[in-house]
Amino acid sequence: MNTKELLLSVLMGGPATGYDIKKVMENEVSTLLDVSLSNLYPALTELAAEGLVTFRKVEQDNRPNKKIYELTDAGREACLRALMTGDARHRLRSEFIFILSFVPFLPRWRVKELLDQRLADTNAVLLDLDRRDAEDDGTLREGQRFCIGFGRAMMEAQRDYIVAHGAELLKSCPDEAPLRAISAD
Repeated sequence: MNTKELLLSVLMGGPATGYDIKKVMENEVSTLLDVSLSNLYPALTELAAEGLVTFRKVEQDNRPNKKIYELTDAGREACLRALMTGDARHRLRSEFIFILSFVPFLPRWRVKELLDQRLADTNAVLLDLDRRDAEDDGTLREGQRFCIGFGRAMMEAQRDYIVAHGAELLKSCPDEAPLRAISAD
């Protein structure tokens, strides 16, 4: 999905300020997709010019005015069209996996560092998923609940695999890596 389609999808949840949209993009959408927030406000302006969103200005005391954006019927249709026709490939893109593919050349301490960091990151994601699940007051849509469960299953499988096979991987690592090639500056 492109930035404008992502913005429309965020607004499917209801009216929101630019700041609110940015937070959803940073905290939720970016955990699933690569997103660029640099053109968020210009994209909202384009969506308004195209008649896909409307906005109203709200004055605030001692603060800049804010705009509250809302989908139009045409915006909702455009979003649904993008969701219906978009490619829903599930990609596995991981610098972690790429670097670990070079284990025969990496020292044990580095591989342990990578595994420990991945476990910490995985546990942090699991805690966040638990938080989202616990905070659900019945307002999450069924698809959102499914995604939380799916994410939890993936993270638990990742954690369990590292715990079960990490020691075996560490045994295969050299004590130190030959750094001559690296330090030949």
